[in-house]
Order: sequence, then structure tokens, then C-alpha cells
Amino acid sequence: MGEATTNYSLKYQARVLVALPSDTISSKWLVGTTALREENEVRMLQYDADNEQLVCKLAYSHPAEVWDIAPCPTRDDVFVSVWAKAGNSSATLWRVVDGESSSAGQPAAAAGRSPELQLEQQAELAGQSRAMRCALWSSQQTDTVVTLEEGFLKKWSITGAGAECTSSCPAGEMVQLWSGALHPRNASLLCTAGSNDVQTWDLRNLGRPIGEIKMAHKMPVRSISFAPHNDTRVLTAGDDCKLRFWDLRNPGQALLELGGHRHWVWRAAYNPVNDSLIASCSSDCCVNLYYTPNLAALPGHVCMGAFHHRDEHARRGIASWPGSRRSHLLSGDLDGKVASWDEHEDSVYGMAWSAADPWLLASLSFDGRVTIDRVPKNIKYKILI
Repeated sequence: MGEATTNYSLKYQARVLVALPSDTISSKWLVGTTALREENEVRMLQYDADNEQLVCKLAYSHPAEVWDIAPCPTRDDVFVSVWAKAGNSSATLWRVVDGESSSAGQPAAAAGRSPELQLEQQAELAGQSRAMRCALWSSQQTDTVVTLEEGFLKKWSITGAGAECTSSCPAGEMVQLWSGALHPRNASLLCTAGSNDVQTWDLRNLGRPIGEIKMAHKMPVRSISFAPHNDTRVLTAGDDCKLRFWDLRNPGQALLELGGHRHWVWRAAYNPVNDSLIASCSSDCCVNLYYTPNLAALPGHVCMGAFHHRDEHARRGIASWPGSRRSHLLSGDLDGKVASWDEHEDSVYGMAWSAADPWLLASLSFDGRVTIDRVPKNIKYKILI
């Protein structure tokens, strides 16, 4: 493929990278560090298309390790961070304000931070336990945030005065939540990844799940993503190195299973505008791109076996050369992996599509390296033409 990958290196280790949904003109992401003995920070990175580089636009000191970030859908100066410190974890609502930006008394520029800006705590979204997992900010009801703990869910109302918990419930017996996703169009629908299962919740009446996918994966489920244009289709990924596609109306059988990773899959996400384009990242240091035009065209229930042979064909068709820093493409229109990027040298925990350019994908490895990859032109043209 000839397109070079764009890189940016953070000073410390990091696990979380999210796109800024409030800006649909410029491609921006927030990243947070997880340094144990150093001052952590949250950085806003912007992709400069003219010079093909990532630029740090803003940087803020953060008082603890950052494990997740939920940005406000309408503002780029407000977000919720999930943090960990001394064995405890919680969530905090922050707002960027004017003020002294260097806690050490240095000029902000010398400290590597933006002048006259700092984070101001608006509210703490405290959990029931000490194991906060993630936060989700609704794009449909922009005053609603959901926090997920190891065994508990909470719904919060965000106001100018802070945050108020409006409802909560336990996740269920022996269920350990890891992550979740809010439906992009249905403001009341939430899916969570709990142990090996997937739970569906109605946020209007939190009490017990309204649906469940039992044994969605053979090992814990790490990631969930809703299809952008199919109201009942979800994508899951887990420690079994697999990606699975489901119809929530028929949870007993996966529509499709895809391989392509050699270790745990930490995140898998639909492209924000196209149901046939999926990306994933893993502890195998790779970021994979999948193209599933046949599955995306199906309106209803299809058993997994109807597509299983296509995944086998895709695995055999990928050309992978040791030491290569290029993306290896699979020709043809079969559902499967079409590209694999191996620029990272550590586990890849964070990954997010650009909210402004659907052909750009950012990923973050534990060593603090951020990369920007582009959907290969041959796949892009198949979708557009």
C-alpha cells in the first residue's frame, strides 16, 4: 500500500484514546496517561492533514492514572475521566478553565502544557465499589452519563451545578462488567460486556437486563460496538481473540465470527458511517481492518455457519511478512480482514475512528505511541463507488 503511517509519542504509558465527537471539521482525539510515579496528563491531539502529522493542541495535568475518558458530545472542554489511584478508582467530571497551568510554578510552555488552561473538577461520579471500569456519555441525551463498575451500573444527570445519580442497579450475580456502549439513535438502550456475556438494558427503568447474549465469547468480552445504520446489530470482541457479530433480536446464534488476532482483543469498533467497515486492536500489537459487505447487506437472521468459510478464506489469504511496517491487503469482496497494521511495539489498548474523517483511524499502545492509519484506497473506493 504506499501510504505512510503518522505517529506521535506520549511521555508516559497510556491506555485510553477517544475521539472528540463535538468537532466534525477537524480530527481530534483525547489521550490519557497511566504513570504510577509521575504527574499524569490528558492531551488533545489533532491531525494536521496538510502536513500529515499529529499535533498536541492542549495538555492538562490530571491527578491520577487515566483509565477511560467520556467526552461531552457537544463541547470539547468538558469530559468525564475514570481514574485509579492507590487501589481506588472513580470517575470525575472536568471542565477546562483559565488559570495557572503549571503546578510546579514553571511557565506553561516550559512544562509542555497550554498556557492559562487547567482542569477544574465539576463533580465526582462516585461508585458503589472501588472498581470503576468506564464511563459513557449519551450522544442522544447530552445530559446523561452512565458509569460502569465491576458489578454495578449508575445513570447520572449532568447539569451546570454538577452531576446527580438518577438511577442505579447491580449488574447481576457473578457478573463482572468491563465495558459498554450506548445506542447511537435509541437514547434508552445500553449494552454491557459482563464476564463472557452481553447484557442489554433499558435506561428508563434500570433494574434488570431486558436481554442477554449468553456465552457471547468463550472468554471475557472486552468491547461492544453498535452498527451505525442497523438498529439491532452489535459487534463484540474478547479474550478469545475473536470478533463476533450479533442481531439483538436473535441472541442465540452469532451472525459471523472473524479471527485475525493472536491475543486478547481490547477494542473493536464499527466505522462511524459504514456498517461494512470494522477496526480492532489487540495485545498482539496489531490493529486490524475488516470489510464485511455481505454481512452488512443482510437484513435479518443468518446463522454463523453460512459465513464461517469466508473467515477461514480471509485468514489464509492475508500475506504477512516478518518485520514489515506496511499494511497487507486482501483482494476480493469476501467478508474478512483486509488490512493489518503492525507499527506498534506494545499492547494496543486504545483505538478510535475520527469523528470528522471516517477514513482515519487512531490507535494507542501501552508505551504511549499513537498512530494514525488510513483506510486503504481500494477499500474506500469500493464503498464510495
